[in-house]
Amino acid sequence: MVEYAGRDFYENTFHGEIIPEKAFPGMILKASIFVKFLTFARVDDMAEIPEEVSLATCAVADVMYQDRMRKDDAGREIASENNDGYSVSFVTSQSKTIGTVEHRCQKAAYPYLAHTGLMYRGYGPYDDKCRPHDL
Repeated sequence: MVEYAGRDFYENTFHGEIIPEKAFPGMILKASIFVKFLTFARVDDMAEIPEEVSLATCAVADVMYQDRMRKDDAGREIASENNDGYSVSFVTSQSKTIGTVEHRCQKAAYPYLAHTGLMYRGYGPYDDKCRPHDL
């Protein structure tokens, strides 16, 4: 699996500061897989990864990392936490959150990918594998 952005791109071009170096490889891989899904794997057939795809991947990685940090070891989303006597409250319904992580990731990637044609569900300029005359 090709990662659509590297640490250098994340820090210097995207200006990301959220993901620590140790967690970066796992987050960027998961984000690349998600962007691959959003773009119908069209990026893998390109000679170079467009900057918009790398930016979208970094944005998705940030959302995924923030989501991971909001959960406890059992995967429950923490609503509030108090260390004065130690108290933790968990989110009990989806309506109290701002959508699923998939929805937030898609919203993060959309501004970067919207005008590239990569998210188009029909036949587009990046789809030279299966042309109508080949069928």
